[in-house]
Amino acid sequence: MEKLHRFADDWTTISEHFRLMFNGLGHLAITEDLLTFRSLPPFVATGISITRSGELVANMPLHAIESVFDTVAFSSDLTSLTLAGEGGTYTYTVPPALLALRSA
Repeated sequence: MEKLHRFADDWTTISEHFRLMFNGLGHLAITEDLLTFRSLPPFVATGISITRSGELVANMPLHAIESVFDTVAFSSDLTSLTLAGEGGTYTYTVPPALLALRSA
């Protein structure tokens, strides 16, 4: 994992890493307050949204989570991100079927 980025301090850097991680893998939206990714059919249904205040809503088959985190760290190969906060940690990993789009 790379450096921890605090939502309170590093929104611009977090937004750029998020863009690089998900660019070309589906629908990507980045605003001043929200980062959103969702895959497009026919690929595996997955998505993640993170607010500037660290709130997370992630959806993968058989898996959903809603929580608030303080920091995020992106893997050096931009295949996963780990959120951490007082209530615990959550790691989102891009499904292999979507990663194949990077080499297409």
